[in-house]
Amino acid sequence: MHKEVKLIRGLRQPSYFFYQLKEMEVLRGYRQKILLVFILSALVFGLISSLGIGMDPLSKELTTLSPFTFEMEKFLFLLGRIISGLLYAAIILFVPALIFWTISDEGEYRKLVITQSLVLLILLIERLTYIPLSLFLSLDWFSSPLSLGVIAQYITSKPLFIYLLGCFSLFKIWVFYIQYKGVKRLTQQKNWLIWLVILLTNLLFWSVTAFMAFLDFSKLI
Repeated sequence: MHKEVKLIRGLRQPSYFFYQLKEMEVLRGYRQKILLVFILSALVFGLISSLGIGMDPLSKELTTLSPFTFEMEKFLFLLGRIISGLLYAAIILFVPALIFWTISDEGEYRKLVITQSLVLLILLIERLTYIPLSLFLSLDWFSSPLSLGVIAQYITSKPLFIYLLGCFSLFKIWVFYIQYKGVKRLTQQKNWLIWLVILLTNLLFWSVTAFMAFLDFSKLI
């Protein structure tokens, strides 16, 4: 079967999308789609930083820096966020796909990367929801009403625990669904093994995210 990979269909009709992906002998448009999601990730990260979200440490230096130096640091911050968007895309696309590939008897790695490209799109949509929350409600990402971070803040005051639960949101349920559909179709493994690997993989990423937020690198520089 020689059909072009259509990512939007994967979000709308995952069962049919992964059935087609499984049967495809040649992945037409594979490189273009991967390049596209890389560009989208860089644009989303760049957009968020251009709106001033996450620039609190830099804003505190406004009165101590010259206008030229401040603008230069803003530019470097934007450039750094764009690069972060590219690195984020690479990690989301290739690392989980490699993990899923290790439990597969027949799954093709590139097809698992396509599965993760759908996941990346979902995560980018989630990041876009942080914009109105930050600009209009002054909420951090872990305080999103779509996540468990809000509940965590009523349970405990420990930041690491709050960040960890803040990673789990309605969008992550969507991610689980897409990953299960894709990995199940492409690897033909048992359900318990698929769910175990998906859960552990996502817990690993959430733990790293929570730990980085807990360290708050902006205060260490």
